[in-house]
Amino acid sequence: MRPVEGVDRVAEEAVITGPLVPASKNDRDGRHLDPDRLRIGAAAGVNRSQADRLRQGRLMIEARLDLHSHSRRDAGARVAGFLNQAASRGQRVVLIITGQKRRDPLSRPEGVLRRDLENWLNAPGTRDRVLACEPAQPKDGGKGAFYVLLKR
Repeated sequence: MRPVEGVDRVAEEAVITGPLVPASKNDRDGRHLDPDRLRIGAAAGVNRSQADRLRQGRLMIEARLDLHSHSRRDAGARVAGFLNQAASRGQRVVLIITGQKRRDPLSRPEGVLRRDLENWLNAPGTRDRVLACEPAQPKDGGKGAFYVLLKR
């Protein structure tokens, strides 16, 4: 390599820390994934039959939470409280309705609450209660709602 005038030399060897995780179809942002992180649409914690039934909306919904008209901050707290209450009642399948997005052409491609749901499900105190999360079927709210399967 020839030195370039006015440019500092960069280290020749990159240091990689932590385990490398191969990118997958669920790696939306090109980042390495935490293998314990719950991903919407990736029912890794359940058997295939149960995952298919959840995805197809064939499991009985035992409780619903509608987040329409709630602020982002309020919605996160409501999700945590709702899931804790549902788990304490022994409920297994719940529906969380986030809504889709405002019909404003200048708004983001997906709703704020919908986008933040995955983070709320992975929050400490909540992640240990959740097995899987799948987008709902049209009859239950479609793209603006999610089935959440809770642990026993």
